Amino acid sequence: MPLVQQLNILLFDRVLLLRQTTQAVEISRSMNFTKLFLPRLAIAIGLLLLAPPAFAQIPDWIWFAAPNGQPSQGEAGWFRKSFKVDKNVVRADLTASGDDTVTISINGRAVAMSPAWNRPARANVAQALRVGDNLITADVKNSAGLGGLIFKLDLTFDDQTKQTLISDLTWQVSTRAGASETEWIRPITLGKLGVAPWGDVFTPPSATPASDLETLPGFKVELLRSALPEESSWISMTIDPKGRFIVSPQDGGIFRFTIPTNGSEVRVERITQQIKTAMGMLHAFGALYISGNGPQGLGLYRLIDEDGDDRYEIGQMLRKFADGAGEHGSHALVPGPDNKIYYMHGNFVNVPPDVSPESPHKNYADDQLLPRAEDGNGFGVGLKPPGGYVLRMDKEGQIVELFAAGLRNTYDFAFNADGELFCYDSDMEWDWGMPWYRPTRIYHLVSGGDYGFREGSAKWPESYQDGVPPVLDMGIGSPTGVISGRGAKFPAKYQKAIYVMDWTYGRIRAVHLTPDGASYKATEENFVAAKGLTAPGRKIPFNVTDMEIGQDGALYFITGGRGTQSGLYRVTYIGTENTAPANLSDVTGKEARAIRHQLEAFHGKRNPAAIDASWPHLNSDDRALRYAARVAIEAQDVALWKDRALKETSTYGGLTALMALVRVGPKDTQRDLLTALGKWPLDGLTEDQKLLKLRVIELSFIRQGRPEADLIKLVIEKLDRQYPSTSEALNRELCQLLVYLEAPGVVKKTLDLLAKAQTQEEQIAYVFHLRNLKTGWTMDDRKAYFGW
Repeated sequence: MPLVQQLNILLFDRVLLLRQTTQAVEISRSMNFTKLFLPRLAIAIGLLLLAPPAFAQIPDWIWFAAPNGQPSQGEAGWFRKSFKVDKNVVRADLTASGDDTVTISINGRAVAMSPAWNRPARANVAQALRVGDNLITADVKNSAGLGGLIFKLDLTFDDQTKQTLISDLTWQVSTRAGASETEWIRPITLGKLGVAPWGDVFTPPSATPASDLETLPGFKVELLRSALPEESSWISMTIDPKGRFIVSPQDGGIFRFTIPTNGSEVRVERITQQIKTAMGMLHAFGALYISGNGPQGLGLYRLIDEDGDDRYEIGQMLRKFADGAGEHGSHALVPGPDNKIYYMHGNFVNVPPDVSPESPHKNYADDQLLPRAEDGNGFGVGLKPPGGYVLRMDKEGQIVELFAAGLRNTYDFAFNADGELFCYDSDMEWDWGMPWYRPTRIYHLVSGGDYGFREGSAKWPESYQDGVPPVLDMGIGSPTGVISGRGAKFPAKYQKAIYVMDWTYGRIRAVHLTPDGASYKATEENFVAAKGLTAPGRKIPFNVTDMEIGQDGALYFITGGRGTQSGLYRVTYIGTENTAPANLSDVTGKEARAIRHQLEAFHGKRNPAAIDASWPHLNSDDRALRYAARVAIEAQDVALWKDRALKETSTYGGLTALMALVRVGPKDTQRDLLTALGKWPLDGLTEDQKLLKLRVIELSFIRQGRPEADLIKLVIEKLDRQYPSTSEALNRELCQLLVYLEAPGVVKKTLDLLAKAQTQEEQIAYVFHLRNLKTGWTMDDRKAYFGW
């Protein structure tokens, strides 16, 4: 670039500074500093004019003026810049952005496009350049507000010398395509790169650095790569047989990441544009399964590399889920030890109409004794069970079973070394403080499991034994990815752990499972988290979304979601403990789990042998075995076991058998069923057994209807003697039963409990139940109720 042209650009760049300097001179005159200031001003101006060309390498946002002299708004602009290249170009790195969009062409050939001002185009355009004269053109489309173009081209020649070309006042602009030579005018500058409202759009964004994260002693976290703006925000990942990571953005096609072993940059390639917004991916059976939005809409797709060229040619839809979109739609895909694919769905997805009649999970309903309150924000209003659910299917996606349900919105799940399945289910955050609030939870997903999520106030407490209790309550959070530590080069404890992600609070937690009968209990600890996680006003963004164990034994994870900055990270163990593959199977509980699996083999299938095989386990002290046995019996012809249920004398066995009968038996068994319950007076039961008996009574009223008057009188007499109890859980169930039956005295007793209740949740529970009662009130009772 000629020196005169460089000086002209420098002069344009310094207009604002000189204006400010002139103001300073006026001030100095008034302060009698003229003699001191002016000589220094002359020196400063001379230095500015003689400044080296490096000052000119910051590009301008350029645009054109409206007739009133102000920058034009809501119009398109066509820009051009001619320049000469004297040597062979070996690399030409172009970066450009336009508000709202820009297409860049060189010598009549389109070379780059920016779809939004905050997603600059980046390309090596060396092949578009030639020795001699070249012409850059930029077509900027501005739909509203301020428009602009910013451009930078860094040239590297074959002799390793360099040259930079930027957007500045030497460009030309026209307000219409195909303008004549007289219509090209000089642009105006809106400011240098970094000026508001755009900021520094050319600096590549960066995910949270590893230095802002903390992990356990002996572990190391590395940030391998930050997502570019055009790569959107990453929400799910899987690993292929070659150890490469397949990553889906929330908006856009699917990428494949190859992690180098020599420390060089991560290789990124886009493998398909056809399928987008995948919230679940799985490489299995020689194919890539994707749960996302493809050519045939939302559903489950299978991609196959048919000719072995390392590219996917076939995109076949296996199943359509028209309602599977969004964050409460169709989610993770996990391979099972039975060579089946397990497929997770959120609570907004309807169950496919072709699920197998032999599915383990069936006979589900709201099962609420008193009317529920719908969500106050309208969330999920009118939706009925089963809520979030798991499908189990063959590799063709054709033979499909409803495996388990009653979840709120589980995003991911994983099998442990013993083939047991675990998930991290979300809470209903704005229910916090209500009696039906359930925190985020680790669940053991078992055959036929119902986890009790119902919309609005209808969520089940964990005491309901027609549901499966949590393994661990995790508090508030936003669950995302889940993975087993199997295959990690970690100490044995961490190979055995289940890792779960919390998107909102920026943490990966290690969950340590301990066998508890045929199921589990657990503890947890933060494994990776943003520093200062618990500090007020924490600002470190660390929105974790998904993770995999790499073939090298490291844990790889991604961040992103809802437009947040994405990054790819790696966790390795650098401590001194042994990281050799450990025996991760649990000897404790092995026999109980084996019995449960034998019972689960009967789930959903008619086999009379299931009755004798399951019956003894109805009386087990192990709730997981009782549950598995009941589901097995419910699948059998009721006529074969109804009388046996009514005659059973063992406490857990009889109560669990009657729960099965009330769930699947005819309504005309109600009198016999309620009479049979008299074998176990409440006074002689443990609290757990009392709650089970009360739940059977509730289910009878819900599913079999309001009993006859003599039975109502008998039930009121039995229950009224127990109310109030010293147990809050029992009081809640007794309260709603007596309100349902319109028992005399229930108002007074409940208002007394309300006055003594120490927590907001307990108080709301009593008020909530009493709202259904129209009889038995005195004026003082009403004053006390509304006075609360």
